[in-house]
Amino acid sequence: MKTHTLLADSITLSFGRKNILNGAWLRSETGRVTGLLGRNGSGKSSMFRAVMGQLKAQNCFVRIDDEAIPGSGCGGRRSWLFGHVAGDIFLKGCVSRYVKYLPQGSFLPPKMTLGRIFEYFAMDYVEFVEEFPKFGQYRDTPVNALSSGEVRIAEIWLVLCSPAPFCILDEPFSFLAPVAVERIQALIRRQKPLKGIILSDHNYNALLEVADEVLLLSDGYVHLVRDRSDLVRYGYCRQ
Repeated sequence: MKTHTLLADSITLSFGRKNILNGAWLRSETGRVTGLLGRNGSGKSSMFRAVMGQLKAQNCFVRIDDEAIPGSGCGGRRSWLFGHVAGDIFLKGCVSRYVKYLPQGSFLPPKMTLGRIFEYFAMDYVEFVEEFPKFGQYRDTPVNALSSGEVRIAEIWLVLCSPAPFCILDEPFSFLAPVAVERIQALIRRQKPLKGIILSDHNYNALLEVADEVLLLSDGYVHLVRDRSDLVRYGYCRQ
């Protein structure tokens, strides 16, 4: 199977006089999970949104297999429905054709049923239920009647199991019980041979258990983490 690469580099973002990203970069390769660590407010979510074209950055260049992809970092359009995963930016040549994004907040319409949402994405609800049997009773249930953890599981499935070769997961383990975290970790491992996955989460241990490579965003720059001493050096954790 051919290996595909995603590279976003020279990402520069500032709000007024406050610099958020100073030439930051992200790299992903199909068959691998890349973990991104960083303290609260370091700019991880802003970087993801810039890559997806949802936040206007001063600079942001995205290439897939060395081919430049337009629409990144330009603060592009957003569909009224599922703007983070599908919609009017799901066009040939745009970033979201190749990269699916799970934001920190929920992106599912609160009054739409899960079954209707899966139909919209042309995804098999039965397959989802085989993995998460509890959801067999929720096909006709609107999103706003589910718990935050249940909504998160459905959203993760829609992103991870999409046909896109890359996906970005921002805080996927939030709102999840430990047993659900383990199930999502297993799903990530199963999907890894099919795509490149970028994962950011404050559940440090859960991230490390699935990541093949770890990056750290600190002071606007991205650093490759080789061992714990790098995390100490850049101020992410104590010795």
